[in-house]
Amino acid sequence: MIDRKLCGFDLNGWRDFVAKNWRSVPGEDEVIGPTDIVASGPLSSIVRIGENRLAGWIGGPQADIAPHGRGGGWGDVGSEQRRIPVRSLLEMRDDGVEKLAQALVGSASGSAITVVSIDEGPDGDEAAQEHLLEALARGKFRNGSLVWRPVLAALFAIHRDQVSEGKLVGVISHQRQGFSLQKLRIRSARNVLAPERREAAAHILCDAGYESLFRGARNAAVGAEGISARTVHRAIASSVGKAGLGMDCYPEMLRMPNGDWELLDLNKFDASEAVSVPSSELDLAECDVVLFETLCEGRLKECLSDAMQRAAPVEVLSLPATAVAEGALEAARRAGDGEPIFFDFLPRLSTIVFGSDGAKNFDLIRKEETLEAGRTYRSPEAASLAISAGQESVSVFLRKEKAPWPRKASVSLGTPLKHQAAVSLWVEQKPAAGRARILMEAPDLGRNFAVDWDEALEEERPWSEIIESLDTQVSIPKRLVLPCGMKAWHDSDRSVGMLTLLESEPNRSRTDWATLRQRLSQRRFGKYCISSDGDVPPEIAAETLERFEILTSKALEVTEKRLRGESGYGTEDNEALKFLSWQFRRCPRDVATWLMDCIEASGRDHPFVKHQASWVLVYQGLGRIVGSEEEEERAMRLLLTSSIEDWVWNRQSAAMAFMLSRSDSAPSYLKREDVEKLTKRTIADFQRNIGGQYTMFNYAPFLLAGLVRWRLVDPTALVIGADPLADDLLAIIEKTERDLKARRGSNMNFQRRRSKFLPILQDLKSELAGEGSNPDLLLDIYGASGT
Repeated sequence: MIDRKLCGFDLNGWRDFVAKNWRSVPGEDEVIGPTDIVASGPLSSIVRIGENRLAGWIGGPQADIAPHGRGGGWGDVGSEQRRIPVRSLLEMRDDGVEKLAQALVGSASGSAITVVSIDEGPDGDEAAQEHLLEALARGKFRNGSLVWRPVLAALFAIHRDQVSEGKLVGVISHQRQGFSLQKLRIRSARNVLAPERREAAAHILCDAGYESLFRGARNAAVGAEGISARTVHRAIASSVGKAGLGMDCYPEMLRMPNGDWELLDLNKFDASEAVSVPSSELDLAECDVVLFETLCEGRLKECLSDAMQRAAPVEVLSLPATAVAEGALEAARRAGDGEPIFFDFLPRLSTIVFGSDGAKNFDLIRKEETLEAGRTYRSPEAASLAISAGQESVSVFLRKEKAPWPRKASVSLGTPLKHQAAVSLWVEQKPAAGRARILMEAPDLGRNFAVDWDEALEEERPWSEIIESLDTQVSIPKRLVLPCGMKAWHDSDRSVGMLTLLESEPNRSRTDWATLRQRLSQRRFGKYCISSDGDVPPEIAAETLERFEILTSKALEVTEKRLRGESGYGTEDNEALKFLSWQFRRCPRDVATWLMDCIEASGRDHPFVKHQASWVLVYQGLGRIVGSEEEEERAMRLLLTSSIEDWVWNRQSAAMAFMLSRSDSAPSYLKREDVEKLTKRTIADFQRNIGGQYTMFNYAPFLLAGLVRWRLVDPTALVIGADPLADDLLAIIEKTERDLKARRGSNMNFQRRRSKFLPILQDLKSELAGEGSNPDLLLDIYGASGT
């Protein structure tokens, strides 16, 4: 470290100091040695020298003594355009970063490690931080970084052994509009004491701020006449800055606009007479040590320090005006030695994500997160978002601690998405190093995006209200369960019931499979013998179930013989297989395997398919009985890998509709491209009925409602206005409605179907809008279809 040039800047525009560990000896090389302090100001400026291509800006002590910009009495060189206050550069009223760089270079250059102080509050916001960091880069300062003024004051005190480990240090900083109060905990890290900043400083506005002090001095300089062409030279006199800070102020010779000389004497001006400090607003009760840093001197500094003392429970340590610059030099030394400079909290930054329980807050930077200065923070967990197909942009809500309102950022994706895409959102930030980088990664798109807080639009409403507005859950049709009931087991006026059949059929050598199948498939008073989940009514006795299981075993044996091509009673047709399939999920698992094997063998002769109509049993039977997740996954894959555009309405379409409507896991096997293909299939099944008698319409509404249940996977899927597929489905529904309503004079069978389907179409439109309110929609569709 002894050969490394270190530099600490307190560039504030009121009274600048630079502390460096080298000095320039005329005629010799630069010498590393004791701390060298370079002062500029008060009210430091940069001045423009030279003309045209040779023109340039200089700052630092040279600018203080230059006549440039001091008024017309100095001729062309005195033009006000030749002098710019450093405050204007820091406040970005003049945003020329090259000029700000020269304000730094004018006092020191060539340092290997450079630390610059930054105010807490608006004067040290992210934009100001980035402006200073860019100026450091333009000035060719290596390893430049920013550190908060209160932290630098604490580092100065630590270096002077004025504070110890574990102490809570209150640092009162003099600022533009009053004072700030920061409380720092002194902690030990790697055998070094370092301040820890846990929150932003509190601000106390009053008439003792630097702006007010210099305004008072300026008014005293120009007198009752105020600023005019005759007095402007007094307003920019060096004495104004000294008087405003309570420094010794000797008479100053000024050049008037006409070239004459005038003596300005502010020696009797006492800035302390016009200031008041609201001591009661300084909350110092818990502080073990209180530091007061100000650029003021003399009686004014004593007056301010006394006011601080009245609020403090311990003695207030008034630091020298160079304390912040010297603290910055200490920070530079620590950076070079790899020692901790300070620990900083990062302003909390949040977004909104969607989970199974709806919209909720997600902290990209968590509350009370702290980080060692110089290290980069990255969100420990990225926020997971989803971009729906058809979107050309994605909206992200952001809330930043201390910002007045949340914001909504819109990130353009370039072209509409063809498929749903997952994205991750996270933050990278260093303490006091400008804006946080809000990054969005979309692996499926092969692209990364940056989210710009400044470009985002303010949402002038509370964060909780935004979450609540987004938490409006889109509707999802309830899973269809076809109920069972005792009516289907008992005799009716026209036929015997299952209980009666079970008294004889298990013992017969020639079981009447057709009658047994008919009883299972009958839906008396809206209920089957066995529910679609495979349950039987609780009233069914164990003895009855034993007889039923005997029949089931016999049916399984007969069906297996038919599958092997053997002959015998019952193997000549599929009645035993039908009996098994109408047991829904109670059906033995072997049957689902046989049916899926049959579908895979499609195109070759199969014992179950002696004629084309048997495919209805194969597909619909599979849709009824598939139960385990393994079966479901295989069945879904079989259907989805087939040519969906060639599906038959009462075969593949029916089987898919059954599974999507009766299972909560089946939709999870669909990908976005599957949903797109199934949407086209649904639209085709609707379209083929328009203009006809709607005798092949049974499964089209079923398939549509089943598709909407993909919202279990993607809550924003198939929502009108958010997903173009929903708009396509809405269009075909409305076209179907117009066709049904226009044909009032058709036959009675058509009129019955019309009266059943029109209310269902209305409910389907509500579901597409995400506002479905019919909990029994799928059951109503089933009833209307007469399935």
